[in-house]
Amino acid sequence: MTKPTPAERFFAKVDKSGDCWEWTAAKDRDGYGQFKLDGRMRAAHRVSWEMEHGPIPEGLEIDHRCHNHGCVNPGGDHLRVATSKQNNENQSGAYRNNQHGVRGVSWHKRAQKWSVRASHDGQVIYAGLFIDKADAESAAIAIRNGVFTHNDADRNLS
Repeated sequence: MTKPTPAERFFAKVDKSGDCWEWTAAKDRDGYGQFKLDGRMRAAHRVSWEMEHGPIPEGLEIDHRCHNHGCVNPGGDHLRVATSKQNNENQSGAYRNNQHGVRGVSWHKRAQKWSVRASHDGQVIYAGLFIDKADAESAAIAIRNGVFTHNDADRNLS
């Protein structure tokens, strides 16, 4: 019996029944697939990208456009090469520690209003205070759309 190729071993662990190709084997605590290749554990989405497109350029990352960490579909609607900054821009929602559920929006206790800000290239962009949370969210999206290039979730809402 012949030993399976790395690609055969890899795709035996992938469920292609949906738009996202779900990794069905080991995952890390953040939900990223893990695949042992050449004696070391590798991120499954990176292995999938390299099988389809070749080596990932030095200093670049693979961004999950679909926001599904378990997806290994190397197609353009799911994975893409990005800088760390671009990858961080492509968030689908508020950060884990955000208590209000809206990215870039926080409650300003003293003013009793919603405060809006975004960070870009080490600079904080402040958009002001808002009475209505929905208006604050719209302002946060407008800031990000003005300075970010890879914020797909915001652009799909606009």
